[in-house]
Amino acid sequence: MNKEISIIVFSKGRPLQMHAYLESLLKFSDAEQEMIQVLYCETEKIRYEKLMQNFPRVQWIKECKFETDLRKLIANAGKYIMFGCDDVVFTRKFSLAQAAQYLQEHSQVFGYSMRLGENIKPVPVNLSEDAAVLEWKWDCEEPHYNYPWELDCTLYRSEDVLRMLEEEENPIKNPNYYEAMITPDNRSKRITRPNMACNKKSGCAVVITVNRVQETHQNGYDDSMLTDIYSLDRLYNDEDNTLDIEKISAMDNSVIHVGAEYFQLHKAAKGYSKKKLIRKRIKTISGKLMRFPKRVYRHMERRRYERGGYAKRLDILNTEDTLKLMESEAFSFLRYGDGEIAIMNGESIPFQEYDERLAKRLKKLLKTDKKGLRIGIPYYYMTPVKNLNDFVSKFAKSLAAQRKFLCKYCRQDITYIDTAITQVYQTYKKYDFKDYYQRMQNLLKNRSITIICGEGVLDRLEYKAFDVCKAVTFVTAPSMNAYADYEDILNAALKTDKKNLVCVILGPTAKVLVYDLYKRGYQAWDLGHYFKDYDSYMKKRPRTDAEITQFYKPD
Repeated sequence: MNKEISIIVFSKGRPLQMHAYLESLLKFSDAEQEMIQVLYCETEKIRYEKLMQNFPRVQWIKECKFETDLRKLIANAGKYIMFGCDDVVFTRKFSLAQAAQYLQEHSQVFGYSMRLGENIKPVPVNLSEDAAVLEWKWDCEEPHYNYPWELDCTLYRSEDVLRMLEEEENPIKNPNYYEAMITPDNRSKRITRPNMACNKKSGCAVVITVNRVQETHQNGYDDSMLTDIYSLDRLYNDEDNTLDIEKISAMDNSVIHVGAEYFQLHKAAKGYSKKKLIRKRIKTISGKLMRFPKRVYRHMERRRYERGGYAKRLDILNTEDTLKLMESEAFSFLRYGDGEIAIMNGESIPFQEYDERLAKRLKKLLKTDKKGLRIGIPYYYMTPVKNLNDFVSKFAKSLAAQRKFLCKYCRQDITYIDTAITQVYQTYKKYDFKDYYQRMQNLLKNRSITIICGEGVLDRLEYKAFDVCKAVTFVTAPSMNAYADYEDILNAALKTDKKNLVCVILGPTAKVLVYDLYKRGYQAWDLGHYFKDYDSYMKKRPRTDAEITQFYKPD
């Protein structure tokens, strides 16, 4: 059976966590090292050599070009594939052979999940006649169970995986892009088998979200410990720490994604000479002293944020006051978030590769104060808000770098509006959503609008907020890296009647386009995720961590 099953694991900058994945997989399952292929992405100053020595029979593949490497691995895989990520730790016994056998005997089952079970509630209706197996229709309302395509630890048929990959037209730059190719809107078409299955009693894995290595997607993580990848590299390679999988497996979980309380370290016991032991202790103490200021800073920064210490640094209207302003004044607006800050800091994001010209314009526009134009930054970045959903609340507490950037580059004499005005459903746990959407829709009602957006971005919407408009015209642009075609997009936009409200959905490029249209006499809104957000609200989609992460992935 082991030749029929391939385990393809993705790793970037996490040797300590990758060690725990492999150690726990080999301890709790019938997997063997020869079945495992690790596609790892090198990160400067992160060392994988020790990890490779600890697991010598695993096949280690250094990433050259992710999509090319991925396609080759899948083409050469066995009959079944389980994907894996280096932040997963297995916690209970399971059998890949039995999971493969179940798939072989039940053609209606798309995948066999190792992370789900009756400990993850609410549980959907069980369709299985096997007392040890939970089988359900994945097109269900229960969170986690309606997420059939994931890369943590589900066993799939290679034929299904290969077919979906061959159908994909968008580039796949990293695992986040690969997982995002199946969305809530297209999965009914692309996944032909209606059911999923898992071990009935309990899930056998957790995802410990204490750091983030892919800067292209907004993923929540718990940064209450000093768990950046460089600190963990030192803990593993210099101080012989591993994750204590015995302690982690003894902890009960009722959710898939867990935080720092599960990040239990174990120090390997080794025999050292007295002299070497003293040197090692000095080195350990020295390392802790070197990292102590950073740890203190992170803790104090978070406490300062939670106590409202940044609330008066910048003048930002909250969501309600922003909406009131939109109802009382006609103006153009553009909005900043973590993606734009990343671009200004020289990084790339899902919608846009880094472009120096774009970064310079974004920095300049952040300080712009002109009549009839408003600049948006997230109110909750600077001011703690009690009614945020759990995902956004955790995300807000980890934004020390973004707060520092905004304090440095924003003007204190400008009143900013709230960026979250276009994604209220994804931001708040409790809100008067009915009132908010009615008022937003009233702002669009009976207006002639032009929507400038990436090709195909709005095709999957079931509820179209712009249906209330008098007339709608579209200008299509590239859904990725739009700034590379900026002059063509601007020229096409300038053909729009100036009586139209122009609604732009183009990531960071939208900021520049809104400003250039405003300067030429248009009213333009950087509407961002509003149409998707409205569709999610109307469908009453759950707002779990997984669902919100999926929402922000590229269309």
